[in-house]
Amino acid sequence: MIDSMSKIKPHLWGGALLLGAALSASAQEATTSPSPNTESKLKLSGYVSLVGGKVTNGSLDAGYTGPNTIKDVQCPCYVADWSNAGVYGDEFTLRPESRIGVQGKYTLNEQAGLTVQLVSRGTRATPDVAWAFGSYKLNQNFELYLGRKRIPLYYYSDFQDIGVAYPWISPPPELYGWEATNYNGASLRYNRNVGEATLTASVFAGQETVRSSRYQKLYYPAGKTQVRWKDIIGGDIEVNHGPLTLRAVMMGAKASAYNNDPASADVNGQATMRAYGLAANLDMDEWFVLSEFTQLTRKLDGYKVTAPALTVGAGMRFGKWTPFINYARFRERTTDSQAYTVGNYHRSSVSLRYDLSSSSTVKAQVDRNTDDSNVFGGHSTVLRISYDRVF
Repeated sequence: MIDSMSKIKPHLWGGALLLGAALSASAQEATTSPSPNTESKLKLSGYVSLVGGKVTNGSLDAGYTGPNTIKDVQCPCYVADWSNAGVYGDEFTLRPESRIGVQGKYTLNEQAGLTVQLVSRGTRATPDVAWAFGSYKLNQNFELYLGRKRIPLYYYSDFQDIGVAYPWISPPPELYGWEATNYNGASLRYNRNVGEATLTASVFAGQETVRSSRYQKLYYPAGKTQVRWKDIIGGDIEVNHGPLTLRAVMMGAKASAYNNDPASADVNGQATMRAYGLAANLDMDEWFVLSEFTQLTRKLDGYKVTAPALTVGAGMRFGKWTPFINYARFRERTTDSQAYTVGNYHRSSVSLRYDLSSSSTVKAQVDRNTDDSNVFGGHSTVLRISYDRVF
């Protein structure tokens, strides 16, 4: 969410203009209201990331069993955004990761407020409702939220679309990419200072239905796959003390998927999910280290799949320049290799960021992705560039 921050296709810009026009109209209504305090009650903000890239070279090993094309992209290819099916092939494109978001926050009174955020992406013709919730401060420590929010499974979940918030082109897809990224429900957040440290914790619960899963489209291009996560329940805790930030999260849910095409019927099924994550970040001003680990386990009919993933990287700040190196890995294990084919990947990357201002940046990144299991995408070297801005 924006408040967490201290060749693009025509439909992407068209969606952005519609979002901006709608919120601007709301602002004009607010500022022409007879109430003298109304003008300050509505806060508009937004972000944009223009991201382009291509696979510069790659290979498909003899053991490769996956599709030769993914959404009209010839493999070897690189999946940069699993949740939104953002895939790079051997032709330069701005479609997979470019995005623009507009957020409106309306303050009802000192305790209550309403927040809505709409996002338009290069991979989708229509905008998505990323956030739509009401908040109420119970006291100086507790705040209640009701509505649609991002599932806080990862450290960057709340602001993973905001490119100026991190050194990479985008957060590591080895962790940040599942069928569901949002939920409709409730959460209770707790904040307080403990000595020189800051403690933040929350519990959350709800459900999510994705009527046409872009994630599943990568595996099942025929038909439409509906994904549902219900009985989502979890909690997270974060402690910040000087340069060190530590975070832990746990979550459980029941997941189901259904595809309306007989050729893709093997996706249909239900699973019980459990997930946890740990993040540790150290920022010493001139240099910093970012690390995160997650593990998601699904129990299906007769077998279990466990998927641990990690990322670790380090960077240095030289004025407006920030070089950053990173390693990320995704591994799957299953109790029945006949029923489920595992996917294993690892990736090394080098990024260079240049801050144009406090609100805008340009980046370049080279990734070397290795498909260890030879089942999806193949090995690839990827070059990407981006322009990110908040407003």
